[in-house]
Amino acid sequence: MFIILNDLVKEKIVIVISSIGMFLSTLDTGIINVALPYLKNHFNVSTNTVALTVIGYSTSLAIFIMLFGFLSDTKGKLKIANIGMWLFMLASIFCGITNSIYLIVLFRIIQGIGAAALQATSASLITTLIHPSRQNNAIGTIGIMIGLGPVLGPSLGGLLLSLGSWRLIFLINVPFTLIGIFCIFILERKISEVHYNKQIDIVGFILVALLLSSFLIGLNCLSKVNIKNIGILLIFVSFILSFVVYKFEIRKKFPILNMKIVTSKKVLILLLQTILFGFASAIVFLIPPFLFENILHVSVGITGLLVLGAPIGIALFSKISGRLNDGSKNNIYSLVGIFLMVISFILLSILSNKISYIFITIFLFIYGAGGGFFQPANVSNLMSSVGLSDQGSMSALQRMMQNIAIAVGSSIGSLIMYSFQGNELYGIRTSYFMTLFLMVIILFISCLTYKIWSENKKVSD
Repeated sequence: MFIILNDLVKEKIVIVISSIGMFLSTLDTGIINVALPYLKNHFNVSTNTVALTVIGYSTSLAIFIMLFGFLSDTKGKLKIANIGMWLFMLASIFCGITNSIYLIVLFRIIQGIGAAALQATSASLITTLIHPSRQNNAIGTIGIMIGLGPVLGPSLGGLLLSLGSWRLIFLINVPFTLIGIFCIFILERKISEVHYNKQIDIVGFILVALLLSSFLIGLNCLSKVNIKNIGILLIFVSFILSFVVYKFEIRKKFPILNMKIVTSKKVLILLLQTILFGFASAIVFLIPPFLFENILHVSVGITGLLVLGAPIGIALFSKISGRLNDGSKNNIYSLVGIFLMVISFILLSILSNKISYIFITIFLFIYGAGGGFFQPANVSNLMSSVGLSDQGSMSALQRMMQNIAIAVGSSIGSLIMYSFQGNELYGIRTSYFMTLFLMVIILFISCLTYKIWSENKKVSD
């Protein structure tokens, strides 16, 4: 195809590919949730069966994301992103045309594998194909997708379901993936990527897959009384497997999960921040509907608008912080973001049942503003902590840790709300105060470590 593209146009196309991948993969995490009761009745199956459409997607995403991150370093980011687009599109089509819930579960698992390829390459496409001076701005755009995808999923799913066909929930993905595939088709002929020679760590992949699947399935089992003990056992097994993974991967020359990088002081602090943000975001998205509908007695329709405070804040300030930060302000912006999120949780943890819902939306917006400052800076910091040969692996690691943290936050938040069914306001405050406590700790650790890094840099200079 004879198309002349200058560098800026190529970079805009890269941002389109990354944004589509991140948006679709996060959107489909929750887009089907609102349709679960309908699918249960339509196919006349149990709740546990339709729940597999969610569990299968999230589990396969977690299992395969590190593998695709590794492969993107050896085979090329565009190639792996293209595989992800095709898998995601074809699985969406088959989900939308099948008449079997069991086939939907199967194709949702395949869709999750495609999502893993998309998320694994989203940040690394930017850090390897865009000029360093424009990377933070581009990462800010991805931050918008991360903010909008999860919260728009249930809303868009409800809208499509109201149009009279559950199949649209899956088929809506097709035009977006076609755009992504076309953009990759253009770039692959205009850009030559560097490939790094690494031997695939098959045993390490299997061990990490067993670790993640046992942990995530165990978390899901905790919310069900009749299989709660199985959940506890699976989580215990995952902790044992984490020790096995560490011992095995630390000795590998080309590990699927590079423990030497993960356990380095800088990366460890940055990953703790990532985990905390994922956990806090899960609480922020999970709890407000209980607060608005059950405590303040706001209608479902109005609640859907009020909970947009956090994602709007994330989307708006991700772009603003990306434009203002050239990469030299990552540590400062991370601290500003965490500080704003701490302020938000202080306000949320002391709320009463007489507070105006407008104030709560403002508190959620403050959290979103903090997330908008934090997320792009955190991603940029993590990506810059490794060389070009490990950009795909680090991109995948960041998303994997955040996805796991979101799953943990959702499970713990749900357990707290279930435990305080007689006093939901107390359960809501407990969830917020617990998250506040964790955020204050990570803020203190971040301030301390950033100060040490700054002093060490001055000495070395």
